[in-house]
Amino acid sequence: MTSRSVLLALFGLLLGPLSAEAGAVYKVTSQDGEKTITYEVRFGGTRRMAEFTGFDPETKKFVYLRWERKDKPPVPAMRIWDHRTGETIPLYNFPDARHPLTVIPNIESMKVCPMTNDKNFKSKVHLFVD
Repeated sequence: MTSRSVLLALFGLLLGPLSAEAGAVYKVTSQDGEKTITYEVRFGGTRRMAEFTGFDPETKKFVYLRWERKDKPPVPAMRIWDHRTGETIPLYNFPDARHPLTVIPNIESMKVCPMTNDKNFKSKVHLFVD
């Protein structure tokens, strides 16, 4: 094992616990026809606060539901059954949305840009939040 491998392993051990509770802000770039759209979206909250991310199709804005990590997470407002997959999906009341929404757990789960329906959107970490 080289010294570089050992250093990378130690670095991973140090960052592992931090990244489990820290969040990230992503810069997303998407195409809407000829027009390029760029925006930021955050996932994960902070070390003290947990956060769900949702997208409100009525306002075309990302919305966030936060709570202190020491408290219990919010309970779903309702659940719906997805006829395509057979799974039951929880919906949550987000403060800035009129209707309950699904949670987008992370940027990797977002397969389509909700602003433009672009399946080839690009995202990169813009900022880590602690």
